[in-house]
Amino acid sequence: MDLLNLDLSGPQWGLVWPQLIVFLLAVVLVFADAFIPKHRSFEMLTGISIVGYLLALGALYWQHDKHAATFQGSFRADGLTVFLSLIILVAAIFSVLTSANYLKDYGERVPIGEYYILLAFSVLGALLVSSAGDLITIFVGIELTALATYVLTGYTKRNAQAVEGALKYFLLGIFASAILLYGMAWAYGLSGSTGLDNIRANVGAAVEGQEWFEASVLLALLLLIVGLGFKIAAVPFHMWTPDAYEGAPTPVTAYMSVIPKAAGFAAMIRLLVQGLGPLSEDWRWLIAVLAVLTMMLGNIVALSQRNLKRMLAYSSIAHTGYMMVGLAAYREGTGFGNDLENIIGTRGVSALLYYMLAYVFMNIGAFAVLTWIQARGRGVTLDDVSGLASTDPLPAAAMAVFMVSLMGIPPLIGFYAKYYVILAAMEADMLWLAIAVVLASGISAYFYLRVVAVMYFSSSDVTNTRSVRTPLLNASIILLVIGNLVLGLFSAGIVDLSEDWTNALTVAQTTDGADAAQVTNP
Repeated sequence: MDLLNLDLSGPQWGLVWPQLIVFLLAVVLVFADAFIPKHRSFEMLTGISIVGYLLALGALYWQHDKHAATFQGSFRADGLTVFLSLIILVAAIFSVLTSANYLKDYGERVPIGEYYILLAFSVLGALLVSSAGDLITIFVGIELTALATYVLTGYTKRNAQAVEGALKYFLLGIFASAILLYGMAWAYGLSGSTGLDNIRANVGAAVEGQEWFEASVLLALLLLIVGLGFKIAAVPFHMWTPDAYEGAPTPVTAYMSVIPKAAGFAAMIRLLVQGLGPLSEDWRWLIAVLAVLTMMLGNIVALSQRNLKRMLAYSSIAHTGYMMVGLAAYREGTGFGNDLENIIGTRGVSALLYYMLAYVFMNIGAFAVLTWIQARGRGVTLDDVSGLASTDPLPAAAMAVFMVSLMGIPPLIGFYAKYYVILAAMEADMLWLAIAVVLASGISAYFYLRVVAVMYFSSSDVTNTRSVRTPLLNASIILLVIGNLVLGLFSAGIVDLSEDWTNALTVAQTTDGADAAQVTNP
């Protein structure tokens, strides 16, 4: 494969249009919030946000066939950037649609403009991680996403539960960030570079020549995995998740269950696969063990939850485990170089990317229905959705679709997501890991189907509900249901796009024009 095209003459602004549009969106929202009259702010700011994300999504067309880097290699436009950006922007659009009516109902207590501004900066951080070419960009992007999410978690500041969840999230988050930064410092010290391509080249050379002390390499790997494990809510770094998910406003929970997780997995792929791929035999078994623990604990604890937000929090932890199976299924050949013939087991990362996109439609959909229920004066426990099908059959049917999709029943997108992950594990000779996915999915059937059973086969105790109009939320739920039905049946094109991530493994040139693979060891 050809070397990555790194233009050393100056920045290639054409490569960064999606990220630049989201940054401009955040700036426009700041000024719009200051000058638009309050009685028109809801419609205007919501419209500006949706248009901005749609423009950024359209700008991905200029990246889809690129294979280049700019800003001295710190920004990459490759297949991995395109697919991750697609996931993040789609999730951002649905987050706005899900949030809009909630913000309108609580307009006096929840500043609408600040909410959309924080959301835009969080999305921008996730996009930066997805396109990162060095350690500094990854850290800045993931922290930009995290800081905005901390604030959004406690956004309803008069709600003590939201403040408690945000505080726990923040305190554990700063510890995780320090550990992640320490791991990056070790990676820099071992390779002599912050660039992922240079790290990969030097790691490969060191692995072949056994030039590094093994303990230092394993320490760097451990620190990076611990730091990123918190960002994706993997066991045993998941402690913040249930309280933060339950306390945060439900639309915020929908957002934080997807976009920060996507940023965390983007960082893991960039760091572990692209940067430390030659050490895959060292880290993939650790990832596999964490995946099993995460799947099992998430599903088992979810069995006893009657609060649906806490149940979906533990469900989110379990789905993190399923995604980690795809990462664990990655293997790299013994040879080292630019030729992708040396890379085996690439289906695992492709399965992870597809699962992440499927997760957007499944999980945001479930939280969107809970938002719809709350808007009408109900709560979010099993008792509150009891008999929902008799009073509101369409939302109940939508919730049933999302629950069944999360469980992994064909022909919905959740089934295909798990199928590709299981297939990747089997191709990587990790049959035990594939069996663990099946067993964990079997456990999850109880609490997902329990929600469906309560909605359809129990009587409703709710007598007083509000009659409110939620057109944007309704549109979001409809689109998410359609996505669950259609994207699974027509998944071939999406899988082909996800498999284009492999061009991220090509080695770039260094800033002095030398091939990165030729950089001398520190």
